[in-house]
Amino acid sequence: MVVVSSDGRLVDVAVNSGQPARRPFTYRERPKMRVTTGQAVFVPYGPRLLQGIVVGFPDQSEVSEVREIDAIADPHPVLDSVHIDLAYWLSNEYLAPLWDCLSVCLPHGYGQKSVTMVSAVDVPPLLPVNPGDHKVLAALGGREQLTLEALREKVGSVTLERLRKLQAAGQITVTQGLARPAGNPRFERRLRPLRPSAELRTEGRRLATAQARSVAARLLVGLADSGELTLGEAREMGVQRKHVEHLIEQGWLEEVEIRLDRAPYELLPATSTQPLRLSDAQQAVADAIWDTPGEHLLHGVTGAGKTEVYLDLIRRVLDDGGSAIVLVPEISLTPQAMRRLGERFGDQLAIFHSGLSGGELYDQWYQVQSGEKRLVLGSRSALFVPAPRVQLIVLDEEHEPSYKQSDPQPRYHARSAARFLAGLTGARLVLGSATPDVTSYARAKGGQASLHVLDERLIPDGNGRVRPGKPPTIEVVDMREELKAGNRGIFSIPLVRAVRQALTEGNQSILFVNRRGAARFMLCRDCGYVPECPTCRVAMGLDTTDAIAPRLICHHCGRSRKLDEECPRCRKKRYRPFGVGTQRIEYEAHRAFPGARIARWDSDTSRRKGAHESLVARLEAGEIDVVVGTQLLAKGLDLPRMTVAGAVDADVGLHLPTYLAPERTYQLLAQVSGRVGRRDQPGRAFIQTYEPGHAAIVAAATGGYEQFYELEMEHRRRAAYPPFGRLARLTFRHPKQEHGLEEASRVATELRAHRDAAGRTDPDVLGPSPAYIRRIRGDYRWNVLLRGRNPGQLLDKVRFGPRWTVDIDPVNLL
Repeated sequence: MVVVSSDGRLVDVAVNSGQPARRPFTYRERPKMRVTTGQAVFVPYGPRLLQGIVVGFPDQSEVSEVREIDAIADPHPVLDSVHIDLAYWLSNEYLAPLWDCLSVCLPHGYGQKSVTMVSAVDVPPLLPVNPGDHKVLAALGGREQLTLEALREKVGSVTLERLRKLQAAGQITVTQGLARPAGNPRFERRLRPLRPSAELRTEGRRLATAQARSVAARLLVGLADSGELTLGEAREMGVQRKHVEHLIEQGWLEEVEIRLDRAPYELLPATSTQPLRLSDAQQAVADAIWDTPGEHLLHGVTGAGKTEVYLDLIRRVLDDGGSAIVLVPEISLTPQAMRRLGERFGDQLAIFHSGLSGGELYDQWYQVQSGEKRLVLGSRSALFVPAPRVQLIVLDEEHEPSYKQSDPQPRYHARSAARFLAGLTGARLVLGSATPDVTSYARAKGGQASLHVLDERLIPDGNGRVRPGKPPTIEVVDMREELKAGNRGIFSIPLVRAVRQALTEGNQSILFVNRRGAARFMLCRDCGYVPECPTCRVAMGLDTTDAIAPRLICHHCGRSRKLDEECPRCRKKRYRPFGVGTQRIEYEAHRAFPGARIARWDSDTSRRKGAHESLVARLEAGEIDVVVGTQLLAKGLDLPRMTVAGAVDADVGLHLPTYLAPERTYQLLAQVSGRVGRRDQPGRAFIQTYEPGHAAIVAAATGGYEQFYELEMEHRRRAAYPPFGRLARLTFRHPKQEHGLEEASRVATELRAHRDAAGRTDPDVLGPSPAYIRRIRGDYRWNVLLRGRNPGQLLDKVRFGPRWTVDIDPVNLL
């Protein structure tokens, strides 16, 4: 280490360089400069000026030539020490660049990337020899300045080497700069009166007698009526700049700039409600959690009132002056969660999920950071909003795989990150589920978390209290027997009867299948041809959104093509759909239940902003009789009139090549069944399967979580899967299959060599092997799987290129 002279304090800065650096870079302060931890700065980085965040103050530097910080970008710290520590943990735990880990804690659009700017020189150009140079100069159009990306869009591929030659010839200028941040506050200019309303009206009447002053009169009367006007509203009244300036000079009004609040208040309920009185069991759980900071697993059957426990804990936190963070696994759950939390704590609630605009996210982030709002609700990324004095973190439906980030980096699991954040802040961490993740339940069984059980369904009695309710009856339908009875439709006879009865009684039904589209694939019954995506090499699904012109679509890369009327290979007519998806179920439901109001809810129908909120509102208003959907339906919805649920194809995913397949199947079926019968009306669920004896099916039908848990633990113990070990999945993607195998083999060999050289047998290095979905978007994929106590430690010793993806604790092995 080299000690640097004391002419400027040493500063560690995480730099937004676009490079996979997992450590900060050391700079020093300029004379008379004083920066603080968490402050945004601009620093030199090679020939560029880049954005960075101050993360520490080292005593020494590893280099003798330490460059100075160029400027302070923001006078106030944007992050606190807690979230800087959290970012370091994310970087070390998931082997992710430090800046990427800091950026998840920053306000939306805060990051500024380095950009190359190209502009023409205002001198008579020399005649370029290369025809491509003509295109560059023509695109710049005299004095126009373009980013390198914009220039390439105009002229196609252009290298930095060519631009440097043109710059050396004096024909263009190439500079480095920073892109404008995508996130910014929004301001609005307004006019405010400086005198009482009565005086404004009197002066308005006086001015109205003179035609020339009638515009100013309207402005004064408008200000007297409304209190203030935007400049846009004033212009609509015919007001011009001269009228405003004259009235300002006379002391009648002032012009001010107001920062707008873009929080989505239209999504919050307008009225408040009183909390339900908790049952004795609920009260005991809430008290136990409040009295014991640390990790808690709340295992409650569907409808047991876990949400009321959360609400009671949130009230205590807010009353104590602290902050609370509540996470839900999907945007689809946010509307109902917003309503429940908004009815109790509306003025304190801030909402974060991907369906909101950048401006809404940006404004709410600052409201939380400042302490103006102290209750955060959102999907997994909401965990990183820097709320002050966090005392409670709730992960509802904690078993959901959507709590794991896949891309981009950091590929964190929100449950693990919440555990670390709770340790930093001393907050209570509550993991709630009717079907807990096996690893979470194992932690509770092993004493690493407190286990609380709510095993009785509760329903409101209408008087501010709750009373016991009845769990749904669950019937397993053996579809083999249905076939023997001559039923070749996709709905079993018991399910059809139950849905028709619900329609007659004015109730609602769910038809669930965990697959989008009209069919899994097309199949020729004569030659066996199945159409595949040419870039992903997987079967294409059938999309009948346009009934007149159905198409084949790849759900991995989005490629689509027209559906042929006959087999493209043998030209026979027995070319038909195989399997079912949500579109096919929706079509068959219209045929089976004519006159029913049927809606489909999957990722294809909920892409536009507000789609989830709209569909939930229609369900709650009774405007939908039958809802067809994927796993979005299985996650925490509470619909009083929902009495029938049908898992149309319960075997989907049961035998996927991943150790998690049985657990996922059990969780989905149990959760779907739990959506029905949540009030006085009894609920009925039907599980249609060709494997009625499978452990996951039996557990979902009988509610036997403990028995299923013991079976899963025995299987995982033998195979050293979590919680008996950890996994790391390394995936290499390349358009050439042979090169992919060669590179994956190199890495696997190096990993084994480093492990053996250390005299260890842990971790296991499995592979390389082709991924289950072998090709996506033209790239072949090869996996190397590490299994052991801490497989991530071995990865620091191996060089990975940009085509590698490293996923620690993956939840998807396909």
